[in-house]
Amino acid sequence: MMRGLAALVCLLAVAVPAHADDDDVRYNQFRLSAQQSESVSNDTMHVTLNTYAEMQDAAKLATRINGEMEWALDIARQYPDVKVSTGSYQTWPVTRKEVTSAWRGQQDLVLESKDTEKLGKLSARLQEKLKIKSMSFSVSDEKRMSVENRLIDAALDAFKQRAEIIGKNLKASGYRFVDVNVGTSAQRPPVMYQARMASVSMEASDSVAVEGGESDIQVTVSGSVELQIP
Repeated sequence: MMRGLAALVCLLAVAVPAHADDDDVRYNQFRLSAQQSESVSNDTMHVTLNTYAEMQDAAKLATRINGEMEWALDIARQYPDVKVSTGSYQTWPVTRKEVTSAWRGQQDLVLESKDTEKLGKLSARLQEKLKIKSMSFSVSDEKRMSVENRLIDAALDAFKQRAEIIGKNLKASGYRFVDVNVGTSAQRPPVMYQARMASVSMEASDSVAVEGGESDIQVTVSGSVELQIP
């Protein structure tokens, strides 16, 4: 009997401090979030063009694609405000009745610029031999970061105001932030454009008709707040 009592006393001596020192228990906590958003004009234009051909001779196909891409690069390099890079290069066989009858190939040319007027003119000029594959607009990193920093400041103020409203309603003597998370996002609406078919006699003023539109930049602040309730 005495041995059993001694073992019980020893067990309690170990268990009670473990509960008393448990600082992970939190009371009167709640989660909330606040958002701030702003519509910003897109200031960067992205255009992808490609050269495409189908020929029976694979070597001649490669020569044609390389020649058209070199032609396009020579013209694009005349526009110093436009970033130019080549994209994917692909060739594949055309098979009919398990026999390769021809070869197809294509290569992309990727263009980017803040000067939408010049890039529009360049894109129209390149359509003499290349075709527009895709076009999009975005907010430049510098402009996006400037807007995000302003929205973060406003979102944090809104987050604190909500915490104060909840604390006042629940008659808390104060509050503290347990954790705070800040997230950013940018949504770009679909862009419509009209590509004019180019010709050898294209005027210098001819250009791809574009409308850059706007992007919605959003900042969300979320986290946990602990109320100090008497």
